Amino acid sequence: MQNGEQKMDLKAVEHLLPDSLRHIAELIGYPETLKLIDVFGGTTFVFTKSTETERFTRLSHVIGEHNAARLQTHFCGSDIYIPNASAAMREWRNQRFISEYNRLLNEGLSSVKAIVKLCPKFGFSDRYAWDLLSRNKRSSRQIIKQSTLF
Repeated sequence: MQNGEQKMDLKAVEHLLPDSLRHIAELIGYPETLKLIDVFGGTTFVFTKSTETERFTRLSHVIGEHNAARLQTHFCGSDIYIPNASAAMREWRNQRFISEYNRLLNEGLSSVKAIVKLCPKFGFSDRYAWDLLSRNKRSSRQIIKQSTLF
């Protein structure tokens, strides 16, 4: 995974997942759902009655035979689109970027050097990084402002 060393926690961005992926996660769990997205995201998976297909074999290799059988039983006879969950993936990446940026600042690195170090790691431009940090700062101020109202 290029977006940092930490493995993605899909549950942390559950609110951004399409209903279909949340439903799949209820059946097989979030770690296996992430594997499913990594391999099959953006494609339609045809669940036939037979488990003797190449697709089912590949699914079994990705999420395990038990989980593949659970999906097969649940969705048998259906064509299920597996979303790529781009909004959730992007949000997770952005959260990790902000976390690592703040860690580098706390370690004494300047903001410019932190940006130079992190942008290639996270795969986006410095302009995007500065914009992301600006939006995060505004959002944090808004939360603080709202909390003082109560």
